[in-house]
Amino acid sequence: MARKTPGTEAIRPQAQERRERFVAEYLIDRNATQAAIRAGYSERTAYSQGCRLLKDAEVRRLIEESSANLRERLQLTTEQIAEHLANVITADPNDLIEYRRECCRYCWGDDFRYQRTPQEMRDARRNWEEGLLAKNIPPEQWPEFDEQGGIGFNKLHAPNPECPECFGEGVDRPYPKDTRSLGPAAAALYAGVKVTKDGLEIKMHSKEKAVELYGKHLGMFVDKHELSGPGGKEQAAPQYIVAPIQPAKPSEE
Repeated sequence: MARKTPGTEAIRPQAQERRERFVAEYLIDRNATQAAIRAGYSERTAYSQGCRLLKDAEVRRLIEESSANLRERLQLTTEQIAEHLANVITADPNDLIEYRRECCRYCWGDDFRYQRTPQEMRDARRNWEEGLLAKNIPPEQWPEFDEQGGIGFNKLHAPNPECPECFGEGVDRPYPKDTRSLGPAAAALYAGVKVTKDGLEIKMHSKEKAVELYGKHLGMFVDKHELSGPGGKEQAAPQYIVAPIQPAKPSEE
């Protein structure tokens, strides 16, 4: 009778549990090394353990089965996921927020003096009149109201290159867009907004990560991993090589 290795029976359930934990962790980010570490394997051997587990037929079956169950629960197809990633990649950040250089108050005012909007001019004239009345100055003694640069200020106008105040540089202003009317690509890129003491922070999903995932989906990238160094030092980041895409063969029809 073949001799059993001591402790084999006690190790098997633990190994199976750790293997199942590896599958659950791998499905989070598809990183075999990090999944092995989170599943309880040593950091020094995590890379080799991850490679070994991915070659295991049972592990591959569990990964595919879990992935299929997840897609079914989310009611997502591979095409929908690929389309979402493509939208993130091709989205224009300007559809979420713009950085503009616009005219200053003096750019287009008469003689480059301070320019107001019509309502601002009415408010300025009213305040001027109330100030004179408060001093008990009769209207017939009022001086002529100084309209300065006149009315017509529109902050959307471009800077005046001859402006002596801003020297043609204008004023920089950020413009967040209304997220209720975003297109499909911009909506995919948008990751939320955060109100801070300094203003709004527009969050966006990583285009680089989307490119990486989409490239892997298409088989364009090949991972090159380096083993951890002596003493379990951190591994070098994966490198990606763009694999040439073979052109489609012409139709024989």
